Amino acid sequence: MQENSYIILGLKDNATLQEVENAYKNLKEKYQIQCFEEGESGSLGAKMLSKIKIAYNDCIEDIKKREIVGEGSIYQAIKNLIKEGKLNEAQQLLDDTEPRDGEWHYAQANIFYRRNWFLESKTQVEMALTYDPNNSEYLNTLEILKRQQFKVDDEVKAQRQSRAGYEQPREVGGSMTSGLCSYCASCLLCNAICYFCI
Repeated sequence: MQENSYIILGLKDNATLQEVENAYKNLKEKYQIQCFEEGESGSLGAKMLSKIKIAYNDCIEDIKKREIVGEGSIYQAIKNLIKEGKLNEAQQLLDDTEPRDGEWHYAQANIFYRRNWFLESKTQVEMALTYDPNNSEYLNTLEILKRQQFKVDDEVKAQRQSRAGYEQPREVGGSMTSGLCSYCASCLLCNAICYFCI
């Protein structure tokens, strides 16, 4: 939020959506007229139009955030959005949150986990632990993610091993068809016969 966005609109920090919209509308009308004046007055009007537009957008975002958070904490609101599956909204709210401390990184880990980005989730939990190394919730989550990573690693390793060596070809007929399927062997035999018949 730009500095003093509510003050720029002539409002208090707890202004309602309606108050913000009314203030913006009145100031916009005033400065739209002023920006067509000559000289410094017109220049000031144009600058103020831009400034109040930014202030209006900042105030609207702040009001939306207040509505989402309600009486609880910002992290509780993010947690609720994650539970509801509204990951983009949770991410937006988290991106706008400062400071980026242990609780912030833990919330980011939860969003990544819900997106099935397990490695990124684990990294965020590790970062949360740098701020709060004795937090039991962070430590338990990290252990779960490590176990999950080993499980995924084992599955990947098994897939790679099954792909590494192809199934040994089955022998269909004599030495000429060794390693070929019956269809391929028949095609080769037909081609050879046709070649010699010509």
